[in-house]
Order: sequence, then C-alpha cells, then structure tokens
Amino acid sequence: MPLLSLFKKSYTDVQYVEGVCNHNPAMEKALYKHCKNYFNDTFSKHFFIDSSHKDEIFQESFIVLWEHIERRRIYVEDGVLKGHDGKPFKSALTTYLFSIASNKYKEWSRGNIAAADEEIRPSMAEPQDETDDTLMYQDKMREIVADCIAIMSEQCRIILTLFYYEGLGLDEILQALPSYKDKNTLKTRKNKCLDKLRESANNIYNNFLNKESTI
Repeated sequence: MPLLSLFKKSYTDVQYVEGVCNHNPAMEKALYKHCKNYFNDTFSKHFFIDSSHKDEIFQESFIVLWEHIERRRIYVEDGVLKGHDGKPFKSALTTYLFSIASNKYKEWSRGNIAAADEEIRPSMAEPQDETDDTLMYQDKMREIVADCIAIMSEQCRIILTLFYYEGLGLDEILQALPSYKDKNTLKTRKNKCLDKLRESANNIYNNFLNKESTI
C-alpha cells in the first residue's frame, strides 16, 4: 500500500499499537504523524511555549508512549487495548500522550522558573544560607510557582512565560500581543498576573510549611 494513502486513512488505537508491536514501519510512521498532528492542534491551546521547546517536549513524550507500547504497558489482547494492569485502556492514545506532555511541560517550567521565583521568594521567611533544608524549600517553591503558572488564565500564562521564560521586554511582548493597546496597559496586566501568582504560590507554600511543622 502506498505510504501516502496510508496517511490518508484513519486507524484505530488498537491498529496503531498492533502495528508498533509488529514493527510495521508504515504503521509506526502513521502513529507518529497521528500523534504529531494532535499535539500541534492541542498543546498550544493549553500551554504557551516556544517552538523549539515544543518540539522537544513532543519528541520526549512520543518516546515515552512508544516505550510503553514496546514494554507492553499498553498492549492489545483479544482485540482490546489494555494497560499494564490488564484492564481496558480508558483513554485514547493521543489523550495519554497529552498527559505525558503535560508532565514534561511542568518539568520544563520548573527548570526555567528562577526569574519569577526571585520576585516571589523575598516575601518568604527563609534563611538565606544554602543549607540542605533551604535548598529543599527553594525547590518546593519553584515547583509550586510552576504549577500555579500552568493553571493560570491563558493571557497571564502567555505574558509571564514571555517575560520570565523567554526574557522578552514589554515592547517585544506588546508586538506579540497586539490586543494590548499600549505598554502601560500591558505592564498593568503583567503586574496583576504576578500579584495573583504570588498570592496563590504563597498560600500553597504556607500550607506546605504548616504541614511540615506538624510532622
């Protein structure tokens, strides 16, 4: 069957998994294209990230999905797609891929949160010497900040990502977001987003400290 006609045809998740397990090159390519198209159509609607990191997250996520199929954490039995627990697979492969990508995005966020973290952490009553406990609390704060950004409104997430992750100035962000009429409006919005982030992160962090103190 010509490869072009293969890509035009729609396959079930069962057929994709069986194709990978049988090392069918055409089906393997079809699964890759299927996942790539879904990722490109869906991921940017939920997370804002530059194209190079977006491609990197997809590749890493697809490899995880592939390995799960190879290692029979996802497999087909009697025509039914199943998970490693032997129970019928409850989600589509693309949904499963998206959950992996979401975790990869959080990992990426936690590794690139230092700038925002510096604006938030001064309000924390933490010792400044880098003891093991201090580093642990700083890592926890970065994790909380990344999680808070991930669930903020789309506009706040985009502004904070461009400002802190990409290192863009307000003038550059204004060009990327023409819906804001001037720099002062954008700056006000950015500060409100940061205030909301700081409040949410502080509340979660203080709850974490309270739990720690009771252990």
